Amino acid sequence: MLTVASIASPALAQEVKVRIKNASSIPVKARAEIRTEFENRKASTTARIAEMKAQAEARKASTSAARVEMQRGLAKKKAVHTARVLSATVERLEKIIVRVESRIAKVKAAGGATAESEAFVAEAKSELSLAKGSIALFASVDLSGDKAKDNFERVRNIAQEVKEHLRKAHQALMKAIRSLTKN
Repeated sequence: MLTVASIASPALAQEVKVRIKNASSIPVKARAEIRTEFENRKASTTARIAEMKAQAEARKASTSAARVEMQRGLAKKKAVHTARVLSATVERLEKIIVRVESRIAKVKAAGGATAESEAFVAEAKSELSLAKGSIALFASVDLSGDKAKDNFERVRNIAQEVKEHLRKAHQALMKAIRSLTKN
């Protein structure tokens, strides 16, 4: 058995050498093909990555546009709601003015002094007309900004102006009522 193995070993060794010799010339071609294939895969991967980044940017832009549009809608709703609330306040103060004027007419008919009260009522009417003018600005407020903070700030500024006029009208009515009760 040992003789068979010793005879077979050189034959196997020669066959391995032949395979190695033939294999060494093939890998040069195969290496070039492998390198070309690798470069092609690398280029296609780079292209896919660039395409995925572009798609992500497009999704991000559409999401941002939707968010900005939603915020504009919210600012518009806030402006409409604020205008409605402030208009209701103006109407309530106008009803109070009617009642105070009725009371002034009664006091005047009874012979009391009402000049001071009438002046305060006129001041209240003036402030209410200014408040109505400011409330009309809510319909024309520019809410086209991309930042929600800026849009809400515009609404807040107009509301603050209207509130100031309403506060002054309310104070004038209180003074009118106080001057009527003194007489």
